[in-house]
Amino acid sequence: MQRRAGPFLMAVGVLFGLSGCGLNEMTGDVMAAYSADHLIPYVIEYGDVGMACETGVSMGAFLASFGRVTDDPHRAAVPTWVSAGLCAQAAAYEEQLRVLRAFYRGDANEAADAQANERRNHVVAARRFYDAYQRTVKQYGPAGDKCPEFDERYDEMVWLQGMLAAVQGVQHDQASSMTVGIPLDVPRKVERGLKCLDDTRWWGVPQALRAAIWTTVPGTAPEGTDPWAVLQASADKGAKAGVRLAQAVQAQAAFGAGRTDLLKAVIKAHAASLKETPPAKRWKLLDAMATMQIETLSDRLWTQATGHRTPFGELGKLPDDDKGGAVEDDGAFDGLELEPATPPAPSATDQET
Repeated sequence: MQRRAGPFLMAVGVLFGLSGCGLNEMTGDVMAAYSADHLIPYVIEYGDVGMACETGVSMGAFLASFGRVTDDPHRAAVPTWVSAGLCAQAAAYEEQLRVLRAFYRGDANEAADAQANERRNHVVAARRFYDAYQRTVKQYGPAGDKCPEFDERYDEMVWLQGMLAAVQGVQHDQASSMTVGIPLDVPRKVERGLKCLDDTRWWGVPQALRAAIWTTVPGTAPEGTDPWAVLQASADKGAKAGVRLAQAVQAQAAFGAGRTDLLKAVIKAHAASLKETPPAKRWKLLDAMATMQIETLSDRLWTQATGHRTPFGELGKLPDDDKGGAVEDDGAFDGLELEPATPPAPSATDQET
């Protein structure tokens, strides 16, 4: 009896094992399709950047892990990885502001601590954004060689996000002393890959990204082309459409080139556009991402000048408005009951030092 039961139990075990493999594969395919068809479009339309980044962090590894049992879900993973990169990016930006506040107070130790943590977050952001770009290439082919055939608009969006992620990945890698080691030829490939997208259909973002690359990578701009004029035209196109990503690219390019006057003008233009044109309904997240980027640059200007970020609800106002460059009391502390700071008593360790 035991001899007969052995083969039977083995067959049952094999059957259940195969069923488990099939179930995992089916689940992975369903999850990838559901994410691309419903989860990602919902998050983009809802427009909450914080929710998007947390969704990317919580779902990214889970979704990508199905690549162990079925085809890699790159179409769904790219936006998820980009969203996860936003979390690390936001953390790096917060540390940048902490550095500036420390400099404003003259606190060298706090500044050094913030700089160290800022670089750590830049590393995480660079890795996530670069992984999103690599997944884009695995799904559609190398950027710059030839244009892929997009089955639907979603695929075009994934391609655009992958190209944008590559540019952001390079920026964060440079800010972390090239810790991740993203190849330096990536921007050139991205510049060529962006030609595969209709600029008007995507709110001027492809041309804006190309122009931003032209301002930083020698020899990439077409002869006789003014990158800054292209950036302005792209920003205007996006502002009219209610998806102001090109404006954020313009602001970042101005900041990177040290063109503070242009940066201030873009911040003001963005704030005015938000009042004039509501975000495009289907693409609220992308517009909110643009505002987050521009608000961060505004926060830098405010923190350098006053020690605190942009006052709530006053994006578009700058600390030196109508003051000839002088910084005055902006009223940020109105209504706050502040007590004089009392320095802590020195500890035994401090006394020994």
